[in-house]
Amino acid sequence: MGHHHPHLPLPPPAGDFHAYIFDCDGTLAATMRLHHKSWARAVGLQLGREFDFPWELFCSMGGMSTADTCRRLDARFGFKLDPHRIVHDAEAFLDAHLDTVEPVPEVVALAHHAKGAGLGVAVASGGYGPHVRRTLKAIGLEHFFPVVTTVEEVRFSKPAPDLFLLAAERLSVDPRRCLVIEDSPRGREAAEAAGMACLMVEPK
Repeated sequence: MGHHHPHLPLPPPAGDFHAYIFDCDGTLAATMRLHHKSWARAVGLQLGREFDFPWELFCSMGGMSTADTCRRLDARFGFKLDPHRIVHDAEAFLDAHLDTVEPVPEVVALAHHAKGAGLGVAVASGGYGPHVRRTLKAIGLEHFFPVVTTVEEVRFSKPAPDLFLLAAERLSVDPRRCLVIEDSPRGREAAEAAGMACLMVEPK
């Protein structure tokens, strides 16, 4: 019998977990809509016209690098996007709006529950450190996680397991005792590659 958490809107799966490792964008923080807008705007700026980026397509690319996302869009729509310009324009938009990001309440509640129960808690994000820290600050979790691993600290981002393994190492917890909370298919692959159980949530 696993523990039951009737008061939690997002009950964790049964298992002997010593740590919960959270993705940030779309999981703890409702940043997907903002990232979606920033991408649609950046692509539109390059095309010189509005670009309606289908939401499902955007979500399916969750956790992909900018260069890979550009290649996908080029192949699908016949664009020739400059990833450097996309990064610049998307970042500028994000920068202007990042502090308005809302938390995802059921995921944040799970993080508080885990910490309260004495489990290790960490963030492992494919985003850049400064963005991730600003996002955590915006949702009131600036000092909550003792461990935050971000993309510039590892050789390979998700779907490689590096970010999750680094978080487990810093928490001093065996990867098999870690539960990952993720919203993207690449995140799930990364968790599986790290030998970790994974709880999937809808991207927000």
